[in-house]
Amino acid sequence: MKASIKNVVIAGFVSIAAAALVGCADTDTTEAYNPPVEVVHVPTAVTSVPPTANSTTVTTQYGNGTVQKQTTTDYTPGYTSLGPPYRTTVVPAVPATTTTRSTTVTDY
Repeated sequence: MKASIKNVVIAGFVSIAAAALVGCADTDTTEAYNPPVEVVHVPTAVTSVPPTANSTTVTTQYGNGTVQKQTTTDYTPGYTSLGPPYRTTVVPAVPATTTTRSTTVTDY
């Protein structure tokens, strides 16, 4: 019987302590934070392609001993490859203002 009363008293103290903790809980809601961004136009890189030359040589020897040599060259001039004038990049922007939030909790 003594143990039963003792258990009821302890359970009462635990219930009161739990209710006190629930009453002191901070119920501040958290909102999604979308950082400020800035769209930046970055110039695209220019690509240079060097010129190329491919040579083909054909040698023909005729029955009378004459040798004819013929060379053909395929030449591709160099060129510069250009893409769009710029590409778009999204970067974090520097915020214009700074907000500081502080909370003071005083227990009595």
